[in-house]
Amino acid sequence: MAKADQRQTDYEIVFGSNEGKRVLHDIIANSFVLDTTFDENTTSLAFNEGMRNGALRILTMLHYKPNDFLTIPEGVEENEY
Repeated sequence: MAKADQRQTDYEIVFGSNEGKRVLHDIIANSFVLDTTFDENTTSLAFNEGMRNGALRILTMLHYKPNDFLTIPEGVEENEY
């Protein structure tokens, strides 16, 4: 199996379990995926964008599409996960 394929499989295994889904929802809730990264302080803005980029990397590896965000539990935004 190619390295990229193995990495893809690893992401699917890790985030495919119930525990992994809860962790993924926590990452989404706390990494500006569903919120703006804007901050008047440019250092904070850059930090927020970095957090968002990491979360988007995970979502890309899991093949998330824009419509998939409609199925993310509403509790994610309230930090219930």
